Amino acid sequence: MEEAKVLSCADTAGAESNVLSEENITSAEEYCRSLTANLAEFQGRLATARSEKECARFLRDEACGAATTRLEAFKASPLAGRTASALMAVAYFLALVVFFVSFAGDRAAGIGVTALSLGVLVAGIAVTGGMFLGSRRLCSVLPGRVAYNVFSENFPSKKQEKGKILVIAATHSSAPGSYFANFDRVRKVVFVALPCSLVSFVLFCILKMALGTDTTAEIVVFAIFPCVCAAAGIVPLALHFSFSARHVRENNDAGVAAALCVYRYFLSHPEALPEGTRVCFASFGAEYAAHAGSRAFAAAHPEIAGGKAVVFGDITGDSFKFVRKDALRGKVFSRTAMTSVEKATEKCGIKCAAVPADESIKSKLNALHGYSAEALASAGCDVVMLTAKDYGSEGSGVPQASPVQLAVKAFEFAVNAMAKTAEGEDEHRG
Repeated sequence: MEEAKVLSCADTAGAESNVLSEENITSAEEYCRSLTANLAEFQGRLATARSEKECARFLRDEACGAATTRLEAFKASPLAGRTASALMAVAYFLALVVFFVSFAGDRAAGIGVTALSLGVLVAGIAVTGGMFLGSRRLCSVLPGRVAYNVFSENFPSKKQEKGKILVIAATHSSAPGSYFANFDRVRKVVFVALPCSLVSFVLFCILKMALGTDTTAEIVVFAIFPCVCAAAGIVPLALHFSFSARHVRENNDAGVAAALCVYRYFLSHPEALPEGTRVCFASFGAEYAAHAGSRAFAAAHPEIAGGKAVVFGDITGDSFKFVRKDALRGKVFSRTAMTSVEKATEKCGIKCAAVPADESIKSKLNALHGYSAEALASAGCDVVMLTAKDYGSEGSGVPQASPVQLAVKAFEFAVNAMAKTAEGEDEHRG
């Protein structure tokens, strides 16, 4: 009870206008505590892994008691998205092998094979880099396995009026981690080492073609230094993300629990939304494999066009943020939800800042792998995406909030955001 009070409104004025009562918050806390404890049993939920599928089945059974629920199968590749960094390492290594072949033969042949190694490097990095960034076309050529989305609805799509739908979504997948404990440090090393390695390798290739390898000294220089430069890029790429379930970075248990709580609340309080609103819950599988889950969901549910959605990203800290736009791809997720988010902050006293979406390098790097909201927004849905990551706070002496606290906080904010949107629409119609 005390924990719920801490999570609710920060000031008295906010508490008086909060959509949720203390009883609602206490009930949500109890449910989230039970659900996160059960979700914790499914560790290492990497894309298409057995534990991810078992978690999907558990969530299906959990949501079945509230409304019609099913699993939706689709194909995803564990090599797509973040883990494609290993494929980039392979492409770079192949370019290095071709480079060494250039030492066999006369100078003309050496120039041709060296140029070929540069071609292999450019083409390989372009293709695997596209897979790393989540290109649908490039990722589609990778071998796929079955993964599952969990889908639940209060009534079928054939009864839905156009645009009158609210989708509440999260992901039950685990984010792949690194072979090293400090993931942020590994990430920084990759971002620094890889560009330097590529530039140096290309430079040595050009010098080799221009100067040749007619002397022993030239052979030694152009054999050793390019190899060292390439290794400085290949090794960090290969170790950037791990395929092992032991190294998963995080499970989004708080986000999934919050999403189910919001779903259950609106099922039992339909008056909080416009009359006749179809309420749906979705939990995406294989979401860290180039957002395969959200893309499969959007493709399977064209009826979400014109509707609204709240998507819970990674909820691992208590600094809540609202993602309005993908800074790298320029995709806008919502043009109207900012007002709802601001009013929700006023209602419940929970601060939620917008994620910077400017042209800075930092903003673009933060959006490197995209967001789950992108597929839904591309399908015509107005998406409120919430995320909360406090990287670097571990070991800093700052108290860490429990998944239960984070889930209840996210639940409270999302209900106030979406219910306020509904009230605003009703007033506008009136």
